[in-house]
Amino acid sequence: MKLLLALLILFSSLFASDDVFEKFENYEKKDEYFEAGKEYYKKRNYALAFENFEKAAQFGNDKALYNLGILYSNKNFHRQDPKKAYAIFDQLAQKNHAPSQNRMGMYYSLGVVVDKDYKLAVEYFEKASKQGYVTAQCNLAMMYASGKGVFPNFGRAHVFAKTGVEQGNPICKKVWEDYNLSKYPEDKSFKLNFYTKP
Repeated sequence: MKLLLALLILFSSLFASDDVFEKFENYEKKDEYFEAGKEYYKKRNYALAFENFEKAAQFGNDKALYNLGILYSNKNFHRQDPKKAYAIFDQLAQKNHAPSQNRMGMYYSLGVVVDKDYKLAVEYFEKASKQGYVTAQCNLAMMYASGKGVFPNFGRAHVFAKTGVEQGNPICKKVWEDYNLSKYPEDKSFKLNFYTKP
């Protein structure tokens, strides 16, 4: 009798939740949606890129959500909305997503959607840099070279820009050349409570 009751419960739960299988199949497709979104984005079909990124993001794909933020930032996207982009990057930055932390630093350093706050920009660039995100290291080099949000330190700018220059990062190359960082020795001192190297 117990076996029969257990089987009845099992079968009734299976038939009552057919939508669970559908949701699972869609969850499996989240990577397909993301890849399709990337292809459409490369072809500059932003409407279809958005549609696919949105579907992937609904199933928890943070890369797709980040790309939605990129689309909302894009001047060529008919639904451009810098505030929505900021909200997405802020949400992902709280999850320790390095590219989003870098974007947040850019928002605060440029004063887009928010008031300029160089110190906060530096904090975001540092968080992303600590995860090895080279573009954030380049942005941090810019902050040290220009003295925005931090005390100017060309030696420290040298340290943060060097890896990016070696990898051909255009931001690092620009900072390196504009501030002639090759002539400054690497900053190996003044490490008290400072994030001094990537």
